[in-house]
Amino acid sequence: MSRIEITGKLPFNDYSDKMPDLVFQYDEDLKVNSDELPDPQIDPLIPGAPVPLRKVGIAPVDLPIRVPRRDGTEQVLQAQASLYASLDNPAAKGLNLSRFYLLIHEAVENQLTNDGIKRALKAAAEKQGATRAWCKLRFKYPWTQKSLRSNLLGYIGYDVEIEGVYEKKFHEAYRLYKPQEGAFEWVDEYYEDSYKFYLTVKYVYSSTCPCSFELAYDARKRRDAAANAHSQRSIATIKIEYDPDNMIWIEDVIEMARKEIPTEVQVVVKRVDEQAFAELNGSNLLFSEDACRILYARLDKWYDEKKIRDFSIAIEHIESLHPWSAIAVTSKFDDEGHLK
Repeated sequence: MSRIEITGKLPFNDYSDKMPDLVFQYDEDLKVNSDELPDPQIDPLIPGAPVPLRKVGIAPVDLPIRVPRRDGTEQVLQAQASLYASLDNPAAKGLNLSRFYLLIHEAVENQLTNDGIKRALKAAAEKQGATRAWCKLRFKYPWTQKSLRSNLLGYIGYDVEIEGVYEKKFHEAYRLYKPQEGAFEWVDEYYEDSYKFYLTVKYVYSSTCPCSFELAYDARKRRDAAANAHSQRSIATIKIEYDPDNMIWIEDVIEMARKEIPTEVQVVVKRVDEQAFAELNGSNLLFSEDACRILYARLDKWYDEKKIRDFSIAIEHIESLHPWSAIAVTSKFDDEGHLK
């Protein structure tokens, strides 16, 4: 009896004649003991420099999540998640891709919460024997926007990131060994779990260059020349470190940005709205450094009010005059945690 009669399948990938020691047929009923399988992570081959690695992990993982809104409702959104842990042992490989994937799903698939992110971070660090772990979720957050003068309602999407960072902080405890000599003896280390949470919102607005606005006005005044100031789409990336017990909502950040820089790009635009937008831009002339300092002033007030623990701002004005962007970046603290 031929093989095609046994399997009922065409032998288009049947290499049994060339490799008679192999079986070219998938066994759907086979049960395998995973403990008997080889594990390349045991006594691994380490090519290159045997050094610890800051991050190993997976990204992006498509994940539907229910996001709580400020008004108490929830919304199902499609997120892209990432999960990393430090690989502290220079003689290990240690990354388990499936394990990280399952951790994200178990912790945050059904509900985006700070506690869920904490569980994912702690489990990732413990399972990998790591001292640090990172979890980030990126998603598009829809919210309403009313047109400037026609008062029509539209929806605009904001690029948002929620990030949690876990660190196992080690400390050294000591006790007095010889009081008469004032000597100390160091004893065992102990550690405490530390978590930090970050919210990042990208706010897109229009910026009109103050310099070109003055030059256009000068041309009209001196020569009746038709001239216009150049404007460009601009992006403010606002990142805050927040206290999970004292929530700052995504809507809070959006409303703050709308108030301080009111020239947000518009969704619904009738002629009256387009005219209003031109007037609004003319009343809010901005260099990139102006936008950066304006937002800093408001976020610094939030910091003084203990609403947030840290913040950073990155401004990009995508130039219409030049073939590059104008950039301005600042933060409350530097990388070492010192006031700037």
